[in-house]
Amino acid sequence: MIIKTYQKYIIKNYLVCLATILLVFFALIFILNIFEEISFLKDKNNSFYYSIILTLLNTPYLIYEISPFIFLISAQYFYINIFENDEIDAFKKFGLSNFKIMSIISISTFLLGIFVITIFYNFSAELKHFYYDLKNKLSEENKYLAAVTNNGLWLKDENNDNINFINAEKLSDNYLENISITVFSKDFELIKNIESEKANITNFVWVMENAVIYKDNLPKKNIEKLNFKTNFDKEKLYNLFSNLYSISIWNLFNYSKDRNLINFSSKQIVFHLNKLYSYPFYVALMTLLSSVVMLNLDRKRNRIFFITVAVLISVSIYFVRFIFDTLGETKDLSSFMSIWLPIIFLTIITSFGLVRINEK
Repeated sequence: MIIKTYQKYIIKNYLVCLATILLVFFALIFILNIFEEISFLKDKNNSFYYSIILTLLNTPYLIYEISPFIFLISAQYFYINIFENDEIDAFKKFGLSNFKIMSIISISTFLLGIFVITIFYNFSAELKHFYYDLKNKLSEENKYLAAVTNNGLWLKDENNDNINFINAEKLSDNYLENISITVFSKDFELIKNIESEKANITNFVWVMENAVIYKDNLPKKNIEKLNFKTNFDKEKLYNLFSNLYSISIWNLFNYSKDRNLINFSSKQIVFHLNKLYSYPFYVALMTLLSSVVMLNLDRKRNRIFFITVAVLISVSIYFVRFIFDTLGETKDLSSFMSIWLPIIFLTIITSFGLVRINEK
């Protein structure tokens, strides 16, 4: 019963440390982000009000992005506290070894990691979706929209005095295939319909091949190559469907199917899903590595030393993860390997540290 009491005590203190570090990072992110939003909306009415709203909508996503390092620093903060208060000696007196303390922290973090990807991530994704929606309405680029459905790719595009609704069956490299474009005036009066076998979308002036134009009651007009000016080029079009952080984990599976309908690569989705699946293991290993480092260091050192160690560990892990993420996104490494190799790497390093844990 004594062990269980101290387990609860350790978990409680760890959660307090986690909440403290979380609040610190929330405040920092909020302050930095609100200046960015104010700059973005400087010429708008009620810019400060909308800046606060946008910042609140975007902050949970940014918290998720840096959450592995929040867990790592929280674990180090926990150990700093128990070192300074000599609580670790009390733990050992009641039969709690260093390994047992580490296990309690790591298992707690793993369970919190599951909570993050199943609840918090989906919450932040919904807010991120509202963030993009509101920012699009407030920006100068609210004249176009895009979506993928069972009927292919749909685009709304405003150009000059016209509103164009574009539907394409497939997106393949530099081309949209089987395109239908309905052109309306600003008053939504039908001007013409354009159909084409495919269009080269390399730049903002699409080259439509074997185009057919239907206008009023006039005979259809066949044009071998038709130039059609839009607000979309290949890069912009692909980028519209590459942001997955505004989609909940439950909807990512359906999104993958929709992308396949238009021949759009689902590799990014597989990569993103693997990243989410690995999250609980990743953050648990981060806290375990933090525990190994802290328990192998001289407890009498001051806080500045421990903070420096925390920063060095965080930066090192960030760069390792960044390198592997880049390899995965550029297809130089499979999605599975790019996500799980850093975790295997962390596991090996942590295992060596576990052997040397100081039990004095």
